[in-house]
Amino acid sequence: MFEFGSLLFRRTEKQDLELIHKWENDSELMMYSRSMPLNFVSITQLERQFEEGLKDETRLPFVVELVDTKEPIGVASIEQRTWGNTKTGHIGTYIAKKDLWGKGIGQQITVALLEMSFMQLNAERCDAGSVEYNTRAHKTLIKCGFRESGVQRKVRYVNGRKWDHCYFDLLREEYLEKRMELLKDTLKDKLARYLETNKIPE
Repeated sequence: MFEFGSLLFRRTEKQDLELIHKWENDSELMMYSRSMPLNFVSITQLERQFEEGLKDETRLPFVVELVDTKEPIGVASIEQRTWGNTKTGHIGTYIAKKDLWGKGIGQQITVALLEMSFMQLNAERCDAGSVEYNTRAHKTLIKCGFRESGVQRKVRYVNGRKWDHCYFDLLREEYLEKRMELLKDTLKDKLARYLETNKIPE
């Protein structure tokens, strides 16, 4: 488990699939997280994906919980890729509890994924992508230091219109330069505890 401020990241377990099934059959949530409002999945599909995912050591799927209540609020993942000889962490997330949208939770999740990628998994860069109309996600990525790195034009078809898919990336040195500023902004009064918990004993 990885605790970061008010959030706890734990590996997805089979017993989580019933809740994830509910989330992934929500058309509004799928419109933003998958850019596919009709991306409905059966519990059988989720179980098969879960079993196949257990064999894939490059992908780390998490359920995100609130530390205080242990309430699951969404999912997140890091997919470890190697392009040439460069290690990349491809990150993704969605917040299923819609009353938490626009309240800074996305930034906290994103910084936590960056901490795991750069400080624990030794990634040299991170990247992420989102459909053109998901401007809330884009603003969060940019606030966390990402830069827009490319666009696939008109590759998503949603609600009667074709949309671009936007890509963002962040290099390790860029993150380290901005790290303490991001940690202070994200963790606030929980910063000292996080740094102390993750300090290597001398």
